[in-house]
Amino acid sequence: MSPLSRERVLVGLAPERLSALSVGGGWWRRPRLVDRHTVPLPEQDAAHWDKGVAALEKLLGEPSWRGRDVGIILSGHYVRHAVIPPGAGMSDAERRNLAEVVFREVFGDLARDWELRVSPSQGARPTLACGVPRTLLAAMRNACKGRARLASVQPSLMPVFNRARRQMAKAVGCLALVEPGRVTLSALENGVWKYVDSRAGGGQLLPQLLLEETELHARQPGGILWVCDLAGDALLPGGSFWSHERIEPPRLAGVDGISSLAIWGMG
Repeated sequence: MSPLSRERVLVGLAPERLSALSVGGGWWRRPRLVDRHTVPLPEQDAAHWDKGVAALEKLLGEPSWRGRDVGIILSGHYVRHAVIPPGAGMSDAERRNLAEVVFREVFGDLARDWELRVSPSQGARPTLACGVPRTLLAAMRNACKGRARLASVQPSLMPVFNRARRQMAKAVGCLALVEPGRVTLSALENGVWKYVDSRAGGGQLLPQLLLEETELHARQPGGILWVCDLAGDALLPGGSFWSHERIEPPRLAGVDGISSLAIWGMG
């Protein structure tokens, strides 16, 4: 099989569900669904991932899923974000050190156990960094070892942002990523990150969380509210402060974009 057309596995790892898609097609062919697999995890606590990783390891051990490149999208339950001040003139090592300082200030000693990744430098503009528990990354690598190649790991916020980044480049507003039991709010001005906060709670709390966040960060409410509702329960704020735009997932025949976090691995 040509490397340009080989099948790949897209995985969504969330506390309540492991979703996986086997996708075929290369850059010159329309992606096609080869197989899909979903494992509900109703007994798993939101802060844990053991059962989800165990389900991934079992899946990748099956002959029809084995030997593929794997891309994993992580739920916001497992990722924390922070906006890093502009780093013009800084080396990559200096920017990583700055990110470590910011994460310790924001999240305390917990940040010492996280592996940090910083977005590419944007000169005089702030960048976004994310932190993932090292134990989770080690568990995912171990699940793939000898079964598949772990090609990429992304926080769910990034492919969602990339779907609408052109619209955000010249607008002021907030990106709301609503997942089951968690809401991640990101304020942007003309494509520049201002803050990112992740809060426990359902989508019905979105209007309240928006109000609390604007007060916490001393910002005027309003602008465009870009909503990606992966839980199907987002309540949009009323009044005239916000206009609303929906961010829809990539399309793949046979896949429900709401129930499958994995589909965001298509970019």
